[in-house]
Amino acid sequence: MPNPSSFSRQIGSDRVEGMRESVIREMTREAHRHDAINLSQGIPDEDETPPSVKEAAKAAIDTSSQYTITWGLPELRETIAERYEEWKGVSYDPETEVTVTTGTSEAVVSSLLALCDPGDGVIYFEPTYESYIPAVQFAGGRPIPLDITDGLEVDPDTLREAAKDASILILNHPHNPTGKVFAPRELELIADVAAAEDLIVVTDEIYEHIVYTDEYRSPVEIDGLAGRTVVCTGMSKTYSVTGWRVGFALAPEPLSAELRKVHDYTSICAPTPFQKAGVEALSLPDDYYENLSASYERRRNTLYDGLRAVGLDPVKPDGAYYMLTRYPGDEDDTAFTLRLIREAGVAAVPGSSFYTEGSADWVRFTFSRNEATIEEALARLDENRFW
Repeated sequence: MPNPSSFSRQIGSDRVEGMRESVIREMTREAHRHDAINLSQGIPDEDETPPSVKEAAKAAIDTSSQYTITWGLPELRETIAERYEEWKGVSYDPETEVTVTTGTSEAVVSSLLALCDPGDGVIYFEPTYESYIPAVQFAGGRPIPLDITDGLEVDPDTLREAAKDASILILNHPHNPTGKVFAPRELELIADVAAAEDLIVVTDEIYEHIVYTDEYRSPVEIDGLAGRTVVCTGMSKTYSVTGWRVGFALAPEPLSAELRKVHDYTSICAPTPFQKAGVEALSLPDDYYENLSASYERRRNTLYDGLRAVGLDPVKPDGAYYMLTRYPGDEDDTAFTLRLIREAGVAAVPGSSFYTEGSADWVRFTFSRNEATIEEALARLDENRFW
């Protein structure tokens, strides 16, 4: 091990000051350390990936292992544009308005770095996916968290007031960690407020095909939103390839041109063989997506019923594959989560990681795992109950 140098200046820039590594990934490491069932990070089982998509990736390694154009494989960008016009009714030019990124997280971060000036207000709804908090800090933005914990509803007056002092709104839909699907009237409110205050909207729609309600609509289907929105999505959740890191950013050309500058100098391009496999993935038939949601809905119901049976208080989500769960007692959420891992052999995520500051009295489980794994986790919780 190298001896630490003696620096005469502070180590670490202002953009990372006070920041910690991901709590979600920390809980995964704790799960590995204690041989716990990992219901913390949204990682599907390997056999969830469609076989034809895996085969396309394997074949591409032999023929396509070099850089693509930095914006992405042309064939993939064309396929993305075709599918999103079919799915959302919005036409994107694959040459100038579709960018293939290194995962959806990179699409979000590149968008904020490109479109947020230091001091710009950035609205997001809390609890929020933990990555948005450091992403805003990286961009020098000023966080404007709007708490929707109670009732999971957007308050119109609160949103309108916050938007007066904001430049960007981040919208995760379906929402992680709550599983909330924003109602059409809430999306229409966001569209009205964004137009009135000239906001740029950055959506994270990675769970767009994992929904359990007929109310779901993409934000860009709402009149007026597509023209001021960067849609960030990708392959990870829909095709169970979270390690491939292939994301999509779809936006009007003026917004795309800016985010591409950041993407170009950070990622260069997403992994080429997995981009090739993306063409196959996006060619799957419609019933693939129907079966995907149906499969996760069964797992959702299994986890929901099981958590209630062991004395916890879960909230049934309408989308994504996470479940907020309240627990009895006064124990700190992080302490409770660590006890779950060490004493019950099941990993979850402390709720406080989804807030800009403060603590929470709930934890988040994922039902991205197969039903047998979920049932084994529930059996462990029942057998090792300490609450």
